[in-house]
Amino acid sequence: MSHVTIGLRSSAPAIVALALGITCTAAVNQIRVETGSAAFKPIFVLTDTTGRAPSGTIYGLSVIPCGADTAVWQIAALGSNRAPMRVTYGDSLPGYVAHIGPRVLVPGCYNVFVTDGRRAQFRIDGIGHLTGNAVRDSSRR
Repeated sequence: MSHVTIGLRSSAPAIVALALGITCTAAVNQIRVETGSAAFKPIFVLTDTTGRAPSGTIYGLSVIPCGADTAVWQIAALGSNRAPMRVTYGDSLPGYVAHIGPRVLVPGCYNVFVTDGRRAQFRIDGIGHLTGNAVRDSSRR
């Protein structure tokens, strides 16, 4: 996986398309964003598209500011380990390596993508909390 992602650090479309292994098949993974226990540290809940079962294989996860073309955090799997159900922004995960960041989140809008998944969008307010409801996109990205 690292040979695919190392040269893609400046292009979000390439990061999303190649690093996350997107194909034309139906989405099998879903992301839900929840407020974390610390400011500016949202939690990403990874499930299947029903929202009730564990996700399929996750080869990568990227967090990209809305309207930007560079990720603030991108992780990639070192193998084919099953992803944890909950991932806290910026935390290291066994079996995954950070290729970008994590950079400190600032107030604003962000998109989060996973392998074979639907995009989720979330907003962070001035004190680091999620605002409103996170949006799950019905289309694959």
